Amino acid sequence: MKRLLAFLLVATSALHAVDLTLTSPLDYQVVQRSSPGKGLIRIAGELSEAVSLPDITMEARVVGEKDQTSWQRVGGSVSGKKLSGAVEAPAGGWWRLEVRLSQGGKQLALGSVAHVGIGEVFVIAGQSNSANHGQEKQMTKTRRVASFDGKAWRIADDPQPGASGGGGSLVPAFADAVVAKENVPVGILACGIGATSVREWLPKGATFPNPPTLVSRVEQLPNGQWASKGAAYEAFIARMKSAGPLGFRAVLWHQGESDANQKDTTRTLSGKLYRECLEKILRDSRRDIGWSAPWFVAQASYHVPGDEGSDDIRAAQASLWKDGLAFEGPDSDALKGKLRERDGKGVHFSGEGLRVHGSKWAEKVLPWLAKQWTEPRQTNDGTEWSDFAQLPECHSLGWVSANVQTKDTRSWNGVLDEAKWGTPDPQQVVSRNWDWKVSEAQWREAVKQKGEGRREEVRFDLWLPKDLQTARGIVVMSGHGSGEGLFKRADLRKLAQELGLALFKFTGNPMQRGFWPQSLLFEHLRQFGKKSAHPELQHAPLFLYGHSNGTGFSAIFTSYVPDRVWGWVSMRPGTTFQVYQPGAAQVPGLVIFGEDDPFLARPSKDENLAVVPALRKNHHALWNIAVEPKTGHGPGEKTWPLVLSFLRHTFTARVPADADAKSGPVKFNALTLESGHLGQNWQTKPGGYQKLLTAPFAEFTGDKSTASWLLNADYAKDWQQFQSTGEVQPKK
Repeated sequence: MKRLLAFLLVATSALHAVDLTLTSPLDYQVVQRSSPGKGLIRIAGELSEAVSLPDITMEARVVGEKDQTSWQRVGGSVSGKKLSGAVEAPAGGWWRLEVRLSQGGKQLALGSVAHVGIGEVFVIAGQSNSANHGQEKQMTKTRRVASFDGKAWRIADDPQPGASGGGGSLVPAFADAVVAKENVPVGILACGIGATSVREWLPKGATFPNPPTLVSRVEQLPNGQWASKGAAYEAFIARMKSAGPLGFRAVLWHQGESDANQKDTTRTLSGKLYRECLEKILRDSRRDIGWSAPWFVAQASYHVPGDEGSDDIRAAQASLWKDGLAFEGPDSDALKGKLRERDGKGVHFSGEGLRVHGSKWAEKVLPWLAKQWTEPRQTNDGTEWSDFAQLPECHSLGWVSANVQTKDTRSWNGVLDEAKWGTPDPQQVVSRNWDWKVSEAQWREAVKQKGEGRREEVRFDLWLPKDLQTARGIVVMSGHGSGEGLFKRADLRKLAQELGLALFKFTGNPMQRGFWPQSLLFEHLRQFGKKSAHPELQHAPLFLYGHSNGTGFSAIFTSYVPDRVWGWVSMRPGTTFQVYQPGAAQVPGLVIFGEDDPFLARPSKDENLAVVPALRKNHHALWNIAVEPKTGHGPGEKTWPLVLSFLRHTFTARVPADADAKSGPVKFNALTLESGHLGQNWQTKPGGYQKLLTAPFAEFTGDKSTASWLLNADYAKDWQQFQSTGEVQPKK
């Protein structure tokens, strides 16, 4: 815990010192990362007295020797004496975590925790060779390894807190190897107990026929059976729960010597019963901690020279790997001679043996760990791949806007009806013009002059339907806002299965609000095509989806490469003027607003809703708008059937049935204004659901130049139903 001294305005409006005690994170705590490049730090604390102030802002940042993040808003609250929240931070450390409270731009409190790591956390359990019974105490060389005893964290020099014994352990050698390979701190939750049988680790009340050699943790029942008292299991569960859901990477289990070849043969456990006991511990522990934690199980049955292993116990341990219940740990029985204590005469490891033992664990865990981010996964009747990249901020739309965008607006013919909305100031004019016409050469020159900027992680996800032979197209989603959930929707995946489409999503600030250059996406599609054995992904037709400022992807990307996009959606654009993209005019587009979205009201609903009609009039855009009543910035369940209808109809209309992207980019079917339908645009004054006129282009009696352009009769029907009742019936 770290005490922070703050000057806060309290309820009495007097200015005086208030103490703040942070209870999370703790000094030297390691937080399990959620991806290669980041993790979530949970912040908690208590003030010495209640604070009652409006609009208190809580922010945090992490500072390292050579780098630091900017201040980020902490998602949480300050209420009375309590402070809580969470903030994402980059993998690495040790970081100094700084937390500040402010009101109205004035800093009221500032404090820090000196050492916080975002890295890998492991639980190590079993008997003495998982604990501190080695011949020589070991020290971590990297000094980026910490251990937790249930109350406090410290640098993980032996003996390890939380485990039995006062000697050496495998932890420093194992964890240092992980640090060296992954370049992140490592946290250890050690809870091994010397001389324990697997029977002693069973949940309370679990029975078995014959007792272990030591019986303090078990008891005999009246019927002659034996049962575990459950103490070791309960401590094991408590230690795992202390890390929280998904709070550690894996359990490393090293145990078996006290079940194999006991001097009193009646205390020896058969391989069959060993397997049953360990499987119960494994399954019950996963249930009790609330998630399916991975396990590694070592082969461990060695005692001394002449008693160098039990084939029965070793086979039982290996059976857990073969049946997919656990991963293969090291064969510690093979570590003999000088690697054992007392010149090879003992069961525990010598100093050299501990170092070798730790390295053997690393040899098993590290290759598996590397695959956690990129191995394909079977899900939703298909296969999913993920990849990660550290990309500089120069790729982001905001960076391009600040450093490359031309400020000349004289040639822009967008929405500036000053009679309706007043004369905008110069900054408003610039911010409204998103038709930049920026070239890749201009962007590269700006990067050369101004530098790339800070790097941040971007995650890419691909899903392919089961048994897909050739991807006929790709639905590409910015993960900003609702794109994350859309990627996982069962109805979208069902439609993708039907049409033979891949789904692709990216999340991370350098890309998710829009990015430069467009080749960045094509390069990652090429890489995923290679991984998935679908090289056609590099050239497949695209359908784009962006929510809020993700419109900076869906609309602007389309304007630069319209020949690669068959359709696009802007969901609740955060800045509607991002949509004003003449280069995308001939690509079917759908812009969906929420009637009660505060972004729609800035600067006014009428001006925002006029952007698409203006582009329809000025550039004959093949676009339509829809307004969803009684909804805000996020889409609801009623929204998706219209999106999927638009996706289906644009794909069928634009992508030739015999198109094959294996030989290169697909040439789309041509569309004309006259081939579609038109729909009367939603009006702000009546609001709510509206029965809007639709008709074939030639028969439409309204203003054909500004009405929503609807692809065909079927889509026009769905669009009209969406505007009148919100109840578009999904296709079966």
